[in-house]
Amino acid sequence: MVVTTGRRAQRIYETLRERIRSGSLPTGGRLPGQLLLAEEFGVALMTVRQALSQLAADGLISIEHGRGMFVRSTWLADVLVVDDDSDTRALVCEIVELAGLRTVGASNPIDAIKAIESDNGIALVLTDVHMPTVEAGIAFIQTVRRRWPAMPLAVITAYPRDLEQLQDRPECPVLIINKPFHVAQIEEALRLALGVRTAPKVAIR
Repeated sequence: MVVTTGRRAQRIYETLRERIRSGSLPTGGRLPGQLLLAEEFGVALMTVRQALSQLAADGLISIEHGRGMFVRSTWLADVLVVDDDSDTRALVCEIVELAGLRTVGASNPIDAIKAIESDNGIALVLTDVHMPTVEAGIAFIQTVRRRWPAMPLAVITAYPRDLEQLQDRPECPVLIINKPFHVAQIEEALRLALGVRTAPKVAIR
C-alpha cells in the first residue's frame, strides 16, 4: 500500500523510520502522541497523520485505537543492488542477504529508479558506475542523490576515477568500494549505512 504524502509528511516519515531502524524507537515501544509529534516537527496534525499512515502501511508501526502507536517487530531494510553484470550483482546480493537484510536487484538505472519509487523499504543503494556507460551511471547517482538526499548510497566500481567529475559536488558518494572487493568491505558499508554490526562471512567466488 502506498500513501501519498507531501514533503513535510515525507520528512517526518523518514525521521521516524530512521529512529525505528536505529533502535532509538525500539520494537514494542510506544511512539509519542500525534500532538507531541506535531509540536516537535512544527506541522499540522494532518501532516503527522499522513506520515504515520505511511509508517503503518509499510508495516513499521501499529496504530491501536485507545492505546496508541507502537513499533512493530524488527524491521529489515531492503538494499538495492544495481549492476549490469549478473554475476557481480548476485554475489553482492548474497553477501547482503547473509547479513540478514533483504535485497532488490536491478541491472540498469531505469529499473533501479523504478524500484526506489515503488519500494519504501529500500534504505541503501549499492551501485556500479558502468551501466553500460559511465554517463548512465553518473546520471543515476546524481538522480538518487538529488531526489532522495537522505538515502545512503555506496559505489562499487573498478574505475573510481570515473567519479572525479562529481568531486566537490553534493552528489558525490562518500562510500566507494573498489573492485575486486572483499566481503568485509560490503559488510562495512552495511554497518556504516544501516547499523549492521555483524555479518556471516562468505568466500568470494
